[in-house]
Amino acid sequence: MPTTQTDRAELIAQWLPKICEALLRADPDIVAIAQFGSSVYAPELALDLDLLVITKRKKDDGVYWNAVWGAGQPFWVDVVVVEAGKRLGFLSAAVRAFGRLVFGDKQALKEVTKEMPVPTFDEARRVLKAGEAYLRDAAQEQDDIVREAHYRNAFNALFDAARLAAMAFLLTEETRWGVLLDRLPDPFDQRFRSIIYDLHVAIFYQRELPLDIEAEFERQRERVEGFIDDLEKASKRPQSP
Repeated sequence: MPTTQTDRAELIAQWLPKICEALLRADPDIVAIAQFGSSVYAPELALDLDLLVITKRKKDDGVYWNAVWGAGQPFWVDVVVVEAGKRLGFLSAAVRAFGRLVFGDKQALKEVTKEMPVPTFDEARRVLKAGEAYLRDAAQEQDDIVREAHYRNAFNALFDAARLAAMAFLLTEETRWGVLLDRLPDPFDQRFRSIIYDLHVAIFYQRELPLDIEAEFERQRERVEGFIDDLEKASKRPQSP
């Protein structure tokens, strides 16, 4: 992507209607599309475009991945799909704070992003399972683009699990990893910083997949699981006066 904030914003604005049109052709049941994430609140740093798709009936993930990559834009697009009326989960706070409706029903967006309670450590561990599911899907996928997306999402799910654990520790709905990083005490801030770079930046954004994906995934899963466990233990320690 171009290097200036203006160029980045203009490039996204140029391609966003085309991407939305591709999604709507692929799934006519879509009722709303929202842009969220760094492309909204920090376009000068954004490496991709995050879209929330709300549909009456969710199709196979490949339908949405093929649609966005068939549009031809020169930057990565990440798509989160949720059925109308269902709760989005921990991303709700991020979409409410930094979301922008680009197509469809504003009420549908409000419904899926209703306030959610602060996440728990158990929820963080359940997201580790989501990463394992992405890994299994990747192993069975024939389409190269979709398979790579599943692999990258597998590692990014581990990052999301760590982020949820940080939110649980800090008792906050804040989802921005930069803010969470600033609030975590030492040594958790450094551990989280390393997880962010290795899983979210290098693998998910920069697409630097390891040679032995399965072995590296298990190593990173154990690493994040340890981070979650240690944060939970620290949260239960008596606070000094």
